[in-house]
Amino acid sequence: MSTLVLTRSKRILVVDDNRDWADGLAAVLVDEGYSVQTAYDGSEAIVAAGTFRPNIVLMDIRMPKLTGYDAARVFSRHPKETRPLLIAITAWPGEPESLQAHTSGFDHCLSKSAEAAEILQLLESI
Repeated sequence: MSTLVLTRSKRILVVDDNRDWADGLAAVLVDEGYSVQTAYDGSEAIVAAGTFRPNIVLMDIRMPKLTGYDAARVFSRHPKETRPLLIAITAWPGEPESLQAHTSGFDHCLSKSAEAAEILQLLESI
């Protein structure tokens, strides 16, 4: 787990078992001024969120140990005022994946093939 902190008010937790992808996205977000922490599976994400208290969690769906679906269900049990916004990032885009993501508690679902600009645009709109 690594933490990179800058001045922007949004704290983002990036969660993916593909460390290169997670670290690459984290670097882009830090360059944009966000406070960012990374975790590499759903279990790590839940622990990290307890101390980092992210406003937003960008999380892969299919991970070993604890899937993004299962982690989203845990986050969804938080009271509304402390629950982070959940964004699924999936390598398996499509209606079934998106529907299951929303059913599990994700607020948005993006494809991993999304350009960084698309992710940043969504973050700015939140």
